[in-house]
Amino acid sequence: MQSTFRSTIKTIAVKASTVIGAAVISVAVSGVAQACLNVAVPAHTMALSVRTLQSDLMVAGLSCNQRELYNGFAVRFRPPLRNHGTELRNYFTRLHGDGANREINTYVTGLANYAAVRHAQDYDDYCGGTERAFRALLVENIEIERVAVAYAMRVSPSLQQEITLASADAGCDVVDGTRVVAADGSSVLE
Repeated sequence: MQSTFRSTIKTIAVKASTVIGAAVISVAVSGVAQACLNVAVPAHTMALSVRTLQSDLMVAGLSCNQRELYNGFAVRFRPPLRNHGTELRNYFTRLHGDGANREINTYVTGLANYAAVRHAQDYDDYCGGTERAFRALLVENIEIERVAVAYAMRVSPSLQQEITLASADAGCDVVDGTRVVAADGSSVLE
């Protein structure tokens, strides 16, 4: 199993490096911007971003034939997934009190359903995006938070808005799609 996983990782590295014009998700948020985002983005927003990434990668494991990659991700990132999961539960408890478990289950189911719809609408885009995320996490060893923020900004309009507003409030520049947006909202680079 381990050698199959390594072989799959190598295949992804080769495929990703040969795809011309593919945007590598790991460059979506620079190191400087990430340092600012780590301070600016509220813990619950980071937890929501990590859960969005996790749900999409789980769907990709099943629907894009990326099971081994998902299993490798789940094992390698178990501690931060657990920590962000605890923050997510705490956030839902603050919002919903005794109904938190029901609400978080509804939310996570909604994430999986949204991922499945995006997969059905554009298989190549969805599976390509998750493959790039796996590559950033498992080959390039990018921190899960950095990938999660970049990924969430790409796939979740509500998280994109939360991240952008929190970053602007803290005076950070962020990437919005293909633009670098300064804290004052002006486009710095298109």
